[in-house]
Amino acid sequence: MCGDTNRPTLGGTIAVLFPRGTLQGSNTSDASLSSSPESVSSFTSSSSTASISSYSLFFRDTNASKTRAIFRTEDTETYHALRGCGNVDMRIEKFGDLSSTSQFTTPLHQFRLDMKQDKNHSTVNPTEIEFELPERLDLGVSEKGVIGRQVTVREQGGSILGIGIVGYN
Repeated sequence: MCGDTNRPTLGGTIAVLFPRGTLQGSNTSDASLSSSPESVSSFTSSSSTASISSYSLFFRDTNASKTRAIFRTEDTETYHALRGCGNVDMRIEKFGDLSSTSQFTTPLHQFRLDMKQDKNHSTVNPTEIEFELPERLDLGVSEKGVIGRQVTVREQGGSILGIGIVGYN
């Protein structure tokens, strides 16, 4: 995050999400919660998440009352797997601790998204899935801000499609 980079700032926030596979009951192993990409391949995936690789989730304000969530991947298999999931739950937790599961705690924000009904489906960019969230998120660091918080995308059936930490883009 610090230092010189050639990548332009795009505004808003970003979370790089790594798939985690099917949870076995209410507990997950420590290996499945590691933030390294190498640990992603060390767990058993369900058939619907087997072809998902890491992807990005961007949050951008569209106007005074809404925030846009944009899922972006360069991998077409990941794109099609996400679109095929149907309804998913996106949770933004109160904390940014990847070493604990927070499935049974009240999140800071929670949204149900229909991955088949994205706003970008008919556009020329087939690597993005875009939604307008029902409320505006605080894209900063504050009591209600999303920076530094864990974000989890989960299939309705329970498989974690991605988990990461929100940061500045």
